[in-house]
Amino acid sequence: MKEEYHYPLPRDEVKSIQQAIKKIRFDKEEHLYVFKNNKQILRFKGTDKHVNIPMGYLFQLADSVVVHNHPMNTSFSFEDIQMAVFHNISKLVVTTPDFIFEVQRPGLTWGFSFEDDQILNLFNVCQSHARTELEKLKAQNQITYTELELKFFHYIWVLFFNSFDINYVQKTHS
Repeated sequence: MKEEYHYPLPRDEVKSIQQAIKKIRFDKEEHLYVFKNNKQILRFKGTDKHVNIPMGYLFQLADSVVVHNHPMNTSFSFEDIQMAVFHNISKLVVTTPDFIFEVQRPGLTWGFSFEDDQILNLFNVCQSHARTELEKLKAQNQITYTELELKFFHYIWVLFFNSFDINYVQKTHS
């Protein structure tokens, strides 16, 4: 299957991270903004499920703040975090209709790599624990299956980033 890339769009009127969050919060397709020194440097539009940046633009992600939306109201995907770590993004923000999820690099680097089998094992353990905890809540009729799916990655990232003392937050829109 051929990889589908989304090429950059011209910069728009968005001047800040907060403006980007407000602009893309309710969009049905994924959008991605890249900021450096508080200025928009790149902008992409994807599909309802993903946005895929072409390789020739990835070098610009180092030390940037990346803001994108998840129309399905979920936290970061594994691929989002993998991209942030591999390209040394300083801050990653996902906005959804209901929440804002943020994770900040703890220093000059993330301090781990998903190319390390121990890190992948840790992720898998966190994934298993998250699934178990959410399944318990579902069995007790405290959440629905849909809520379980929406909360799944949030639970994973809480467990995973706590292992590294990395600040990961879920906020509501103000």
